[in-house]
Amino acid sequence: MKIIITFLLLMSGFLLSQNQRFVYEYTFKSDSLNKDYVQKDIMNLDVSREGSHFYSDLLISRDSLFKAQIEKGKASDFVEIDLRKLRQPVAKFRVSKTYPGFETVFHSVVNASNLAVKELHKMNWTILPDIENIKGFKAQKATTNFGGRNWVAWFTHEIQIQDGPYKFHGLPGLILHIEDEAKTHIFTLAGSQKLDHQPLLTAFKANEISVTKERFNELWNEYKKDPAKNIKIMHGNSEMSQTLFYDSNTGNPLTKMELIRNKENRAKEFFKRFNNFIEKDLYR
Repeated sequence: MKIIITFLLLMSGFLLSQNQRFVYEYTFKSDSLNKDYVQKDIMNLDVSREGSHFYSDLLISRDSLFKAQIEKGKASDFVEIDLRKLRQPVAKFRVSKTYPGFETVFHSVVNASNLAVKELHKMNWTILPDIENIKGFKAQKATTNFGGRNWVAWFTHEIQIQDGPYKFHGLPGLILHIEDEAKTHIFTLAGSQKLDHQPLLTAFKANEISVTKERFNELWNEYKKDPAKNIKIMHGNSEMSQTLFYDSNTGNPLTKMELIRNKENRAKEFFKRFNNFIEKDLYR
């Protein structure tokens, strides 16, 4: 995955006079039994005066394509979605934070339900004297325990934003790099750019349900038992009953039963390979 991003000149005492996007490369080992299987995703941390949003860059293009095809199909009351055109992000979650209190919301989709897990969690950091140069910035070391893991972070006082990738926040400067002790989840700043807008991710906005961490875990385990439930619900909806889906390999349309069987088989493989989540208690 090649990234070409021009760094902005970020001055000491950086102020949020406009929206800013910080781009991170997320490298992780999703299978605890196969440490050689490494996945990557490009993540955006969009920062404004009100708060921040952290999500895969691919969510923007996916959301735009869905919206365009839905609008196109309104005239004929027939929606055709070609799954071959949808490049799926590896990191499917989204995290939003509000300033200055840092209320954090974890957004994810489980079994066709858009879920939001809200929390107001103060991270306890230990700031160490170690200094390194990261991406041209003077960075200082800090450690914390979060989600059942020990983490090592490097932050810079030169960018006065007490935020970072995923749910991490609370240091006296932007987090440039953070990784867990086992080096299975690593976020590294790749670049930044100014924004003149705030992306709208409609996939997460529709009918979002606020749940506790415990309820999220219950729904996750229900999904593992019946991973094709969302397809069954979709085909039971009169507005979606005539929607055509295509096999990404052959290009042929899929029947309802073929779609369900394919989803169950893919989910079975996913559960085998994806078992090393950032927060262990969410997916226990």
